[in-house]
Amino acid sequence: MKLLYLGTAAAEGWPAPFCHCDNCKAARVKKGKNIRSRPQVLINDDLLMDYGPDTFSHSLQYNLNLDLVKTVLLTHSHSDHFYPLDLILRAAPYAYGQDIEAMHLFGNEKCHQMYEELLVHSEAPEHLSDFVTFSKVHAFSPFTSGKYKILPLKAVHDSRENCLLYAVTDDCGKTIFYGNDTGALCPETWEAIRQLHFNLVSLDCTMGTGATYIGHLNLDACFAIRQQMLQVGCADNNTTFVITHFSHGCCPLYDELSILASAEGFVTAYDGLCITI
Repeated sequence: MKLLYLGTAAAEGWPAPFCHCDNCKAARVKKGKNIRSRPQVLINDDLLMDYGPDTFSHSLQYNLNLDLVKTVLLTHSHSDHFYPLDLILRAAPYAYGQDIEAMHLFGNEKCHQMYEELLVHSEAPEHLSDFVTFSKVHAFSPFTSGKYKILPLKAVHDSRENCLLYAVTDDCGKTIFYGNDTGALCPETWEAIRQLHFNLVSLDCTMGTGATYIGHLNLDACFAIRQQMLQVGCADNNTTFVITHFSHGCCPLYDELSILASAEGFVTAYDGLCITI
C-alpha cells in the first residue's frame, strides 16, 4: 500500500493567506516542507481520504490522474475536508473522455446532505449522479469499496455531526488507521480497533507542542496513543506512525517539529511525503 500525503495543514493552510504570525512569515521565507496545503491523502492511485478545496492543485502538483480515484472516504463536512462544488468537474460539459465508472463518496449524514444539495446546484450537470455517487456510512459498520475493506470509526471532533476516522485494509492485507480530525480516541473506537493490526497509523497533530482542544490532538496526545496501541497490540515496533494536519498557530516549523516527533517514533508528514508499507 502506498500513501501520498498531498496536503498536511489544518484548515487555513500554512502559511495562512492573511496571517503574519512568526510561523507564517518564516514559512514564506524558508518554503520547502514548511509550505502546507489543506489535508488530503491518496492511497495507491484509487482511494482519496477527503475531497477538500486543494484537490485540483494537488492533481497538478503531483501529476495525478483523478479519473483513477473510485473511492473517497470523507471524515466530516468541514470545508478543508469536503468541498463538494468541485465535483461538478467530474462530468460533461467540464470533462470529456473520462472513465465512465463513477467515483464513490462515503461519508456521514451531513456530507450526504451537502452532496444532495450539489446535485441540484445551478452549475451541476443534470447527469452528475452518474459520475459521482454517495453512500452514507456509520461508525463501526464495515463495508467494502473496490479492493478495500473499510471500517469507519468514531471521531471526537465536532458534536454537530458524526465525524469519522477510518481503518482501511487493502487486498494484500495491509491496514492503516487514518486519524484526522479527532481528539483523544473514545472507548468505542479503542474497543473496535483492539482486534486489528495496523501497518501505519496517521494521527492528527493540529495542536502541536502544547496547545489543547477537545477536537484535536497535540504531540503528547499522539505519543500517548502510540503507547496505548503498542500496549493493546494493534500496533508493534514495525508499525509506521505519522503525524499530520498541522496548525501554524500551535506547531513549530518542520525541522523543529520533526526532531521532537522522531524522538518518540513518529514521522512528521509534509506535502509530498510518500510512504510504502
